[in-house]
Amino acid sequence: MTKISPSRFECFSNKKKKTMNKPFLKETGTRTSVSACGITLDLSRQRLTQTDLDDFIHYAKETDLQGSFRRMCDGKVVNLSENRAALHTSLRAFDASAPFYEEVNAERERMLAFADRIRSEGKITDVINIGIGGSEMGPHAVWHALQPLNPTINLHFLSTVDGPLLDRILSRCRPESTLAIVSSKSFGTRETMVNAEMVDAWFARAGITGERRYEHIVTVSSKEDAAESLGLRKENGFKIWPWVGGRFSVWSAIGLPLAIGLGRETFLSFLRGAKAMDKHALNAPVSENLPILMALLAYWDATKLEIPSRCLVPYDCRLDIMPAWLQQLEMESLGKCVLADGSERVRTRTGQGIWGSNGNCGQHSFYQWLREGTWCTSIDLVKMTDAGHSHEKMARVLNANADAQAEALITRETEEFYNSLMVIELKDLSPEMLGSFMSLYEHKTALFGRLLKINPFDQPGVEFAKKLAKLMEINN
Repeated sequence: MTKISPSRFECFSNKKKKTMNKPFLKETGTRTSVSACGITLDLSRQRLTQTDLDDFIHYAKETDLQGSFRRMCDGKVVNLSENRAALHTSLRAFDASAPFYEEVNAERERMLAFADRIRSEGKITDVINIGIGGSEMGPHAVWHALQPLNPTINLHFLSTVDGPLLDRILSRCRPESTLAIVSSKSFGTRETMVNAEMVDAWFARAGITGERRYEHIVTVSSKEDAAESLGLRKENGFKIWPWVGGRFSVWSAIGLPLAIGLGRETFLSFLRGAKAMDKHALNAPVSENLPILMALLAYWDATKLEIPSRCLVPYDCRLDIMPAWLQQLEMESLGKCVLADGSERVRTRTGQGIWGSNGNCGQHSFYQWLREGTWCTSIDLVKMTDAGHSHEKMARVLNANADAQAEALITRETEEFYNSLMVIELKDLSPEMLGSFMSLYEHKTALFGRLLKINPFDQPGVEFAKKLAKLMEINN
């Protein structure tokens, strides 16, 4: 192990301390908040000066960061390792100019018509979504946020190959009134296929076999023969496309359980909210562009301040699953160690570790660590303008806690350890607002990847682990 001389150590420490001692933007900035699509970013507790922020905005313009985003939306190849476009924005497009519009619109209408039929017939009371990763996380997070108080159809999410989870879900359902949706882009994900086999056996024990299965099992996949491979009709299959990454796919037929559970109009409103953020990201000036500013500030935190993790703390129980959704989105996208073209290893930190939970509960759990621990953390604190309920006192107390913690979490006794915090205020939690919120983080992630010069649209580490698990299963 190489020894570090005191002089070298001191030089390193002094250099880092200089960066750490940056004031908060509210102390030097002239403008500390930006708004669009009903979302306001309060940047005042970010650890940089107005000059630093202006320099970053200039850099974004100089390198045409917004242009790179436009090229992605236009269908250019941006996933270099797989030679593919990344066109999740086309999934929520409602104009004919979008790439693959006719194909996407036709499949969306077919999916919605199927959902309409299921809801109108009233035979199905439970839907089991069988999928993992992007095939589960997005729909699960949206359902948790938007589900009715008394849903006519309940959604269940079977992800892990975990017997107790399977037993728990099946115990709450009756085979004759249950629909299973088998979602897998590759239709080869081991966990999904094993779970599908288990649910199919459960149907069989109830006498649901042969053609009766057509009314109880459908598939969502990029493989055209997915339904037929399970002994179903081709009509039982819904399509997604190779140019959609799993973690960006909730807007597609991966959202079928949402269309069934929430209804056509709610699902379309969710898409329209995402589309509104797409338009903002494409057209708003860089200095007022929410996704670009979030990407720039994340890049600053990760590479300049070397803050290792980002904590998402929503002050609304409906967003409790969002930290897990964001964890997959960012860490699977940005956990890379080579440049996008594969030519060499990156020379900076790539991304941050993502974690978090309900903000109010966190105050009585991990906030002590955030407040006085010996690590620095980036924090996204989410609050609502309109709480969406009639309990005025509870809303007042909850927002008071959010506002207080926004200050407490950046207040330290020394400059040795510090946090960088952003308040994200949503006007409400309508389907449109949720769509804009999730789209905002999608775009921030893609742009962050661009700044890091990595490919945010592949997942080679995940694919390697899948192959290794398959070999171990065979050998065992």
